[in-house]
Formats: sequence, C-alpha cells, structure tokens
Amino acid sequence: MDCNETRRLLEADTDGELDLVHHLDLADHLRTCTECARQAEALRARRVALREAMPRFTAPPDLADKIRAALRADTAAAVVPSPPPAPLPSTTRAPRLRWPLGNLAALAASFALALFIGFTWGQGRAHSQRLFDEAFSDHLRSLQASHLTDVTSTDQHTVKPWFAGRLDFSPPVIDLATAGFPLAGGRLEQLEGHPTAALVFHRRQHVINLFIWPATVTKLSLRREERDGYQAEAWSREGFNFLAISDIPAEELAQFAEALRMHPR
Repeated sequence: MDCNETRRLLEADTDGELDLVHHLDLADHLRTCTECARQAEALRARRVALREAMPRFTAPPDLADKIRAALRADTAAAVVPSPPPAPLPSTTRAPRLRWPLGNLAALAASFALALFIGFTWGQGRAHSQRLFDEAFSDHLRSLQASHLTDVTSTDQHTVKPWFAGRLDFSPPVIDLATAGFPLAGGRLEQLEGHPTAALVFHRRQHVINLFIWPATVTKLSLRREERDGYQAEAWSREGFNFLAISDIPAEELAQFAEALRMHPR
C-alpha cells in the first residue's frame, strides 16, 4: 500500500468503515511511514476536537408549553356545538359533516415548517463551523510541523502543474506579488475528507494558507472569522470554494482576498 492509497483510506479508517484486510494493510504502512502516520494522528485529533466543539441546539424551555396551550385552545374551539341544521323540504336529509380541524392542521404545519427551518439552519451552521475548525487545524499544523509546502516555488506555472495527477480538479494558481502577497508554493490537504489544494503566500514574515476545492456540493457564502489572533475569510467564485487563513490583520487578509477575486484569470 503506497502513500496515495493510504491517504485516501485514512478518513474511512478513522470512521471504522474499513474491512479488516485494508485496516491491517493500512496499519502496516503507518508503522513505516512517518508522514502518513502524522496525518492519521492529526485526523484523529481533529475528530476529537470537532466532537467536543459541536454546537448543540436546545429549544426554549417554554416552547412545549406554548404548543400545548395552542393545541388546547384549538381543540376547545373545535368541540363548540353548532346550532342544529334546518330541515330540508324533502323527507331525505343530506348528511352534514363538519371538520373544524383546519386551524389545528395549519398550526401543525406551521410548527413542522419552523422545525425544518431551524434544523436546516442548524445543520448549515454546524457544517460551516466544522469546516472552519478543520481549516484552522490544518493551518496550525502546517506551521508547527514544518510541512508548509510540498512544492516550493514563486512561479505559478511551476506550482499549478504540480497538482496535476494529484487532484481530480485543477485549482486556480495566481501570484499576487504585485499586490504584496507573493506566492511561495503549495501542498495537498484534506477538508471534510476531500482532497484540497493549499496554496501558500507570504505577507512580510507572515504565512497565508489558501485552501481551494470545487464547490460541487456546498457553495460557501462570504464569511469572516477571528480565532486566537488568526483571521479567516471564506468565499466562492467560478465553481470553487476558497478559505484563507493567516495571522495578519483582518484588513490585510481582506485585501488579499479582494486582490485574488479581482485578478484576471
């Protein structure tokens, strides 16, 4: 088992989804490959951190009481006796059915819609939070483990071809040296178990990690976040998601993102 196959299976192995044969083959490889073992350990640590940081959504304590009260009121209205119908001229009387449950059905539908909207919003928020958690973790690991680049070059025509054959997409590679953010190289990363391109830029003595992956499933909306002195900005453009992280001031990271968005392809 080589490194490329191992890295494709790390996510499944962490989730306990590999069969015994592949699990044992992967374990044998991790015992002899320090780089793959480092990635496996980082993935396990990330899983633990995500479980601990996962947001929990709790309904307000008085929500159940309000729903019960509304249901009781609607039920009480439904059982109010109606005046007897006037007899028909003929001896045959048509049956008259009354279904005073429209309000109850409308209330139930409104409640279900509110639950769906709240669940969808919570799921989207949790997904976005997990994504930022992973990106921050990858950024810090790249600095601490001295594994900032797999290909080191200031030439975009050297960095871009390096990703060919290593990713199933071609990330846009742009040198922003004229804007004060020179390209330094790139490396392979993973976000949410999917292969991701990480481009590395410099701002004076600071490092900017720019993660790029196709926006085929989730398209990121513009979002900024600050965490422990690090800034992050995410956006989507032309079929790709972008997420930039650095310890430079927020306004400088915004300038970097704007220069990237405005740069002609």
